[in-house]
Amino acid sequence: MEDIKDIALSLSRAIMTGEWDKVDDLLADEFQYTGDGNPPIDKQQYIGFMRGVLRAGMTDMDMTFLRVIAEGDLVAVDYTNAMTHSGAFYGVPATGKRVLGTGQFMRQVKDGKVTAEWQTTNALGLMQQLGVIPAG
Repeated sequence: MEDIKDIALSLSRAIMTGEWDKVDDLLADEFQYTGDGNPPIDKQQYIGFMRGVLRAGMTDMDMTFLRVIAEGDLVAVDYTNAMTHSGAFYGVPATGKRVLGTGQFMRQVKDGKVTAEWQTTNALGLMQQLGVIPAG
């Protein structure tokens, strides 16, 4: 179980540090991501999003894994991610604010590769921190 946990968390760490070759190596060719009620995307779309949206808009990421549970080939993670809004993010110009992203994801790991991910995030809370949506 520790091996699949390490693989699942290594993917997040590689994204946070911008190690795109490592991200590519950790993802199976048939990888599929489903998040926040959107249609599933494939490996290249996922890398493109992580690189071109998340990492382009947020820097100085400090991700904390609050709870990590493995069963079978699945790893479930509850996380926080403190980050600085230093570039455009979903059309919101950089604010320089330090924000806290929160959410949960589940990753499936087979043969040493992440084959699928399902994620939910507190997108509303993040947009409130960026001042796009009024709090309360």
